[in-house]
Amino acid sequence: MENDQSNFEKIIPTARMVAYRRTFSDIPYSLEIFEKLEKIRKRNNYPDIPNELKKPELAPQFEARHKLIDKLTYQTNSDQILELASWFSSRGLSMSSKNNFNYVELDLSKVIEEKKQIIKEITNEKWFDTPQNLHFEPWNVLDFESFENAVKYFDKSKSIVITNEWLLRYLTKDEKAKVAQNIHKALKEFDGVWITSDISLRKIFSKENKLMNDYIEKISTLTGKDIFSNRFDTEQEARNFFENLDFSIQRHSFMEVYNDLVSPKILNLTEKQTKETIEDAVVYVMKIKS
Repeated sequence: MENDQSNFEKIIPTARMVAYRRTFSDIPYSLEIFEKLEKIRKRNNYPDIPNELKKPELAPQFEARHKLIDKLTYQTNSDQILELASWFSSRGLSMSSKNNFNYVELDLSKVIEEKKQIIKEITNEKWFDTPQNLHFEPWNVLDFESFENAVKYFDKSKSIVITNEWLLRYLTKDEKAKVAQNIHKALKEFDGVWITSDISLRKIFSKENKLMNDYIEKISTLTGKDIFSNRFDTEQEARNFFENLDFSIQRHSFMEVYNDLVSPKILNLTEKQTKETIEDAVVYVMKIKS
């Protein structure tokens, strides 16, 4: 794959699906963001999310990963955050406005244009200015220059957190390695960590397909990305992959925030249904080993 943002634009509809599922949670600004996205979609005649891909029953998975990453980020005591492929997440707005974190989002230029517009409208309606410590930079996914543009906002005497919820599932193993190597280079300039839920495991994809009628195959068709081929067959394979790239790993299960989830109640999901979608999912907190 060429290092060209246009190669990733087919993934953008999946970001809208995630934004939709977050509306079933109490994650700050999630409902407002999706409402603004819908206005943009209708104004530009973008296609609606197909009903077979909306899958609100997946909401607990997306609520859990957001809340667990938030929890682990706060535990670092760092106030410098770089989020990769933030898409339509509200984390940057929430953390920069309420906690005064210095927050940078790296994303596709097309996404950034919409995100800036959405945030401007939301902050105007909430009667506060868009935070001056919330920054956006275009991301060429496999290019380290994007990281250099992002870290210019940070104080090198302080630690940083690099985080991402997803994207790696759409990349080949070689492309995953390139992104990880770029993150490693960025972390070498700081005392920091990489927090990611983007651990693409066969058992999670297989379970989603079984529960939701070939869901992963439909996503692969929509995005043009062979998600099954990009997966890790086992968690041990995932651990070996990152450890071989000079990262040490601290593992956290989505179940750590199970009691904080509100979407199961909103969607009338049983405990069994909820746990089936989150029990195998993990977040890795990674540091440079050497």
